[in-house]
Amino acid sequence: MATLPDNNSSIGDLLRQLVEDVGHLFRTELRLAQAEVRSNVAGLKSGIVAVAAGGVFMLVATFTLVGAFVGWLTPYVGAGWAAFIVSVVLGIAGLIAISVGSNKLKAGNLAPQRTVASIKQDAQTLKGNN
Repeated sequence: MATLPDNNSSIGDLLRQLVEDVGHLFRTELRLAQAEVRSNVAGLKSGIVAVAAGGVFMLVATFTLVGAFVGWLTPYVGAGWAAFIVSVVLGIAGLIAISVGSNKLKAGNLAPQRTVASIKQDAQTLKGNN
């Protein structure tokens, strides 16, 4: 914690206090960054769940609906084309679900944005460029 120097402080005392305060600031910012990264990683769990759910939905939908849709389309386009059409439609639906989930898993979401901004502000303050 920063302390105010008294009027009798020497330059050496002031420099020592400055080093201590900068060290304290650095340790505090490091703890803040660690906490923010932990929080961001916890938030990514929903993205992982969404990707897994998308995969499961694709699989279940494929097994359940392929037979029904192929049977329904067969009289109109034949068995081969019916199977192809159903497979393409379900594949697109699954890709959309995986895409939505994977967007939440981008590495940029892990970066401690607030801590980086705070460190930049601290650096500007130390330079005297408030």
